[in-house]
Amino acid sequence: MSATPERHHYPHVHPMPTRWQDNDVNGHIASATVYAFFDSAVQAYLIEHAGLDPQDGEVVGFVVSSGCDFFASAAFPECLEVGLRAVRVAGSSVEYQLALFKVGEAQPCAAGRMVQVFVERATGQPANLPTALQGALVALQG
Repeated sequence: MSATPERHHYPHVHPMPTRWQDNDVNGHIASATVYAFFDSAVQAYLIEHAGLDPQDGEVVGFVVSSGCDFFASAAFPECLEVGLRAVRVAGSSVEYQLALFKVGEAQPCAAGRMVQVFVERATGQPANLPTALQGALVALQG
């Protein structure tokens, strides 16, 4: 990422409470947990806003690429928020930009990207995005 994003860059913000087990031995949120927070925020958005059914739906999304930069520490018991936006929706894929914020702060603790490809569950082939999913992703482009 070239510049540190700010909260106002994200059309959707998802609350993310922390748990004691999210801290690593150094007393801050583990980097693997940040990736889990990002994935959870994306899945929650798609379930709530696109009607995606990750267990039984005809279309399923797989993360095929991800990365993250870290700027500040966060730790339990802080309540955090994940900012979410889509920067590219093309064919069967979407590229998200995400950021982890402390509540009320403009600058993120971490900022990352994730590419998700949607496939037909039955065939494993790239899927045409259902209308509701396409609309939800376009709404994330701001």
